This record gives sequence, C-alpha cells and structure tokens, in this order.
Amino acid sequence: MLSLQLKSGEYLTIGDEIAVQIFEESGSTFRVAVKAPREIPILRGEVLERTGERPGGLREKRPKSPSAQARDAQRLRERTEQRSRAEAERRRAASEQAAVTRELRSILARLDELAPAHDRDGLRKTLDALRARLDGIPEANE
Repeated sequence: MLSLQLKSGEYLTIGDEIAVQIFEESGSTFRVAVKAPREIPILRGEVLERTGERPGGLREKRPKSPSAQARDAQRLRERTEQRSRAEAERRRAASEQAAVTRELRSILARLDELAPAHDRDGLRKTLDALRARLDGIPEANE
C-alpha cells in the first residue's frame, strides 16, 4: 500500500482518469474531492464495511488526533515522573534501611561485648535473636 502525506490543495492521480484532492483542513478532519468516471463506484469506508468487506493492505486504526496525541504524551510524561519518584523513594528507603541495619549491627556488637560481663541470659537470648534476624538482611552496598 502506498502511503502519502498531502497538504491542503495538493492532489494525487490514479491512472489517467482519477484524481484525488485534499482541501480545507479543519482540526483533525479534512475534505477530499474525487474526480473519477461515473462507472467507478466511490464509497466511504464505513459504508463499505457495513457489508463486512474491508480492502486489504489498509491500516487497522485511524491516526490519532493532535489533541489525543498531546494527551497521550502528557500521560506518558506523568507516568514517567511517577515512576522516577517511586524509584527515588525506593532508593531512599533502601539507603535508610542500610543505615539502620549498620547502626543496629554496631549496637549489637557493643552489647555483645557488655553482655558476657553481666552474664544476663535474657539479654543474651534477645541479642542472639536480633543477630539472627540481622544476619538474614543483606547489607546494601552504597
């Protein structure tokens, strides 16, 4: 299928007897003038498709209007910004978690040094449980 882009007033010919001219663009619509012999039927696509026929090689969708394209572009920008903000928040939360984990490991190491001197079983069990939980958290490399 040949696909052309024409400006208002421009035309194309099909053989020697058919001419198609584009004119009077208005927003996302335009008018088409067709000069052809009377024997050749000319139908709008919607009329032809009522019978279930559709010529092969045509695009399935109509091009979007400029306003629809602008809306889609705006929505894409908004989604991209949302994803960027969400990713920045995830990185901030991961960084905060890593800092808290390092601090807890530091506190745990200090308490581990003090606990044997006081020999408190409850504190020892709590420290061991906390150490096991912390060991299950991978340290983030910043």
